[in-house]
Amino acid sequence: MIDSSSAQVLKTARYVSLITFRKSGEPVRSPVWFVQFGENPNSYGVITETDAGKVKRIRANSKIEIQVCDIKGGVDLDAAKFSGTARLVIGDEAIAVRKAISKRYRVTYKLFSIYLVLSNLFKKKDELPETNIVFELTN
Repeated sequence: MIDSSSAQVLKTARYVSLITFRKSGEPVRSPVWFVQFGENPNSYGVITETDAGKVKRIRANSKIEIQVCDIKGGVDLDAAKFSGTARLVIGDEAIAVRKAISKRYRVTYKLFSIYLVLSNLFKKKDELPETNIVFELTN
């Protein structure tokens, strides 16, 4: 369970470095937007692309860690590290994660959405269902 001071740090943070693990055990950091999601106060949602590396790594190993970071993924040396497990969500739950992120990040999310629409004009259409990530922290 996360203590109240740690919960406050996460509540005010804009970005976290989501740490997933390769089959070799090597950690891979990805700066992400996140939002408290669901009824559990230690549960958070992250939007991602369905074919992103972090999705593939979570499929193979649900263990994750996070640290508060800046927009580029920079982590302070004294930043607390939280552990947990992640699961991939599709369908209505994935849409709910995206809507929660859009509500939290408002204008930034809208600008990002415009960028995605424009960049998708030049990409092969992805027929995969929308996939997002929900993780629950244990410490």
